[in-house]
Amino acid sequence: MSDAKMPTPSVGDQVARQLDGARLRILIVGAGIAGATLAALLSQRGERVAVIERNKDALDNGYMLGLMPLGGRVLNGLNLAAPLRAKSLAMNYYAMHNRRGRLIRRYPMAPLVDRFGSLDGIERGDLLALLRGACGSIIYDASVSTIAQEDDGADVTFHDGSRTRVDLVVAADGMHSQTRALVLKPKEVEPFETGWGGWVIWSKGHVEHPDTYRELWAAGWGMGLYPVPGRVGIFLAGPDAVLQETDAESYAVAIEARLPKGPFLDVLKMRDRDAPSFYWPMADCRARVWSRGRVVLLGDAAAAFLPTAGVGASVAMDSAAALADELSRADAPHMGHALELYEKRQRHRVELAQQNSRNLARLMFVSSPRVAWARDQMMRFYTLRRLIKDISKVMDSA
Repeated sequence: MSDAKMPTPSVGDQVARQLDGARLRILIVGAGIAGATLAALLSQRGERVAVIERNKDALDNGYMLGLMPLGGRVLNGLNLAAPLRAKSLAMNYYAMHNRRGRLIRRYPMAPLVDRFGSLDGIERGDLLALLRGACGSIIYDASVSTIAQEDDGADVTFHDGSRTRVDLVVAADGMHSQTRALVLKPKEVEPFETGWGGWVIWSKGHVEHPDTYRELWAAGWGMGLYPVPGRVGIFLAGPDAVLQETDAESYAVAIEARLPKGPFLDVLKMRDRDAPSFYWPMADCRARVWSRGRVVLLGDAAAAFLPTAGVGASVAMDSAAALADELSRADAPHMGHALELYEKRQRHRVELAQQNSRNLARLMFVSSPRVAWARDQMMRFYTLRRLIKDISKVMDSA
């Protein structure tokens, strides 16, 4: 018997195999939160889909996120509520501190949680593992090179030169979507820049209140503490011009020198210098067009989110649920109508939540000491309802 390995099938052959016998031939490009959620929901409804991911394996940059009830409801429908609880921490409070580390206000999440459902702190990698486990096989190290559209379908060419024909391409490959760039003009995507960014690092330190997200915003810098099971995610924010001249550890040392005694300093001193850091530019984008022909945008490819309201992943999951619902009732000849209904359902909701995140960024990302002082005084009188009023409207209309 020969020891020679069988040649790896082309991406086109793998996609064709996954779509064999499918009612609708749907290719999902991107196995992030949005793409994996859509694949899981369609698979649950008995649809066969193909998912490709440009990363070479299942590993993904790890950072923490807050899963709002919008996302939690989707996991309920996927029967993943119990696994979520095992991998997350319930967030019951949000605490905001001034530049000297003093508590400005501690907001109870009970009004939101009692009405809509739990708010959970989880590592992005753990959430992805849950969703990818429910969506079936994923083809890694694969991307789309060209899309040739016709009225009755799209011919997709992959990076290895192989091809296949599908009824629909779902571009779920992130804020800088390469798939979106194949069908939209640059002027059809509106970028939004804050001029700030941040390093995500991890701490082995213990927090006294693991059910609390805690943030400190000063003039020209900021810091957040976000507990997940077993460790604490730290976000170290500042202007891009400053952060581009340093690395995560150097910036952590600089922030440590500014911090007063208290939970922020304690957790930062216990940072895990061996854990990979992640740089997060504080920018987003908004596509003016959500679908063109046989290509539709989903998640960050349609509207990316700043992390300031912690709602981006949940909105992406909510949009995936709306798209899955419309596709499950569509047929190939009338795909365009299904995509119109999806956009009609979601666009206003998504952009409303996105605007809320932008508004919060304007409160947090300030460089003037005078403006920072005025912001701190104003926040004493801000209610939770006012802080997330647009997100509450989205959840009310779910």
